[in-house]
Formats: sequence, C-alpha cells, structure tokens
Amino acid sequence: MRVTNSFSQQDYLNNLSRVQSELNAALERMSTQLRVQKGSDDPVAATELGELADETKMLTMRKNGISQSQPWLELTEQGISDLNTVLIKAQTYAEQGASSTLNTSQRQALAEQIAGLRDQVKSIVSLRVNGQYIFSGTRTDIAPYGAAGTYQGNEAVISIPLDQNTAPINIPGDQIFGDGTTTGPLKLLADLENALRNGTADDVQALLDPLRTAQQNNSVMIAKIGNMRSAIEDANTRINNRQTTVAARANELGAADLATAISDVTRFTQAHQATLSAGARIFGATFFDYMG
Repeated sequence: MRVTNSFSQQDYLNNLSRVQSELNAALERMSTQLRVQKGSDDPVAATELGELADETKMLTMRKNGISQSQPWLELTEQGISDLNTVLIKAQTYAEQGASSTLNTSQRQALAEQIAGLRDQVKSIVSLRVNGQYIFSGTRTDIAPYGAAGTYQGNEAVISIPLDQNTAPINIPGDQIFGDGTTTGPLKLLADLENALRNGTADDVQALLDPLRTAQQNNSVMIAKIGNMRSAIEDANTRINNRQTTVAARANELGAADLATAISDVTRFTQAHQATLSAGARIFGATFFDYMG
C-alpha cells in the first residue's frame, strides 16, 4: 500500500510535536527543579502533593494564630505578675496599719499608698492588645469593669486551633480581679483603704488573711497562664517539626534530580535536532518554509 506524502508529513509533524513536548518538559524540570508539573506526570505523587499542599496551608494558618496569640499571653502574664507585686505591697502596708501604735496621719499615709495600688490595678485590668481588652472574656470591645466597678465582661475564653486540639489564650478578668463589688483584689483593696482611713487597727487586721488568700489565688493564675503559654509553645514546636517533615516529603515526591534533568534536556535536544534534520532530508526546504 502506497503511503501518501500528506500522510508522511502528518506522521512527521506528530513525531516532531512529541519530541518538542518532551524537550519542553525537560527544560521545565531543569528550570523549576520540579519533577511533577501536572497530575499526568505522576498521578499518585500528584495526589499526595495536593494533600501535602493542603496540610501546609493549614499549618501556616495555625502558625499565624499562634503568632497573633503571643501578645495576648505575654500581656496577660505581665498583668497577673504586676498584680502579684501589688498584693505583696498591700500586705506589707496592711501589716503596718494593723498596729495600734500608729497615729491618724500615719494611717492616712498608708491609705494613700493603697489608693495608689488601686490605681495600678485599674490600669492592669484595662490592658489592651490592638485596641481589644484582654480581660473582658470575648467581649473585647468593652472595658472589663464599668464605672460602678462591677465586672461587665463574660466568662467565655478565646481559643485558637493547634496541631491536634484548641487552646485558650485569655483568662476572664473576674477570675483574676474578682467581680469588683463582693470578691477579689479590687474589692479587697477598696476595703483596706477604707479601713485605714475610717476604721480601726482591728478592721485592718481582719483583712490580713484575705490578702494572703488573694496572693495564693493570684499564684494559681500565674501558674495557669504559664501552662497556657507552655501549651502554645509546645504546639508551635510540633507544628514547626511537621512543616519540616511535610516540606521534605513534598520535595521527595516532586523534586527533579538536576543531573537527570540536564541529561534529559541534552537527550531531547539531540532528538529534536535529529528529527528536524530528518525532516529536511525527506521533505526538503519547501516543507519547512510552509511550517514557518
């Protein structure tokens, strides 16, 4: 059976296109150093690479969440630590004020010291990160305590997703400072100031044990925020390790061996040139002019 010139030309063009495609793919592998450019290059590897890409996005989001939580945790810890310093000073002033040998002016001077400590606590409870109150629970747009001194936040906590679970990044203010009217350091300092100004040595004496209890409770809060920070930092380490593992696996699946890629480029370049030369011998210059 006679093979027509038209059929030979089409067969040649198909062969040239295949060689050109192989050369382009080899050049792409050498340029990007990626073995898997599309699903058809290696369907199994491409599927796993897609899954790894999704996991990478998730890990990045969780890393971002952890990064954004750091100022909250650090400022919360600083605030609770500062409150501890205030309570220790208040205990010292209360012990002095519980002495029956003090005169009125001395007691008034101690009351002024307590008033200053109350102002410090009011500054602590109003701490904010990016304009958001850190001690209002999830009601971060309002101050934790209102004009009457009562807690107006809520008991909800802000949580962020970690590698396997979620973790809180804040502590509602009333757990630390009390409700402002019946319990907690804010009420206790107000009572102490009043006892020094208007009460007796016995009234001050009666507040010594509650002050010690307040310090103990605050120590619990310090430990709590410390545990929260440790959980976040541990999760951050695990996420970093997982990111390294995922990146290594993705590289293992998709990376092209540079020496092989260069060899492929050389081989397919030679094949391409050989195909062009064969076409010139078979079909002559007129055919290549037509192709141009």
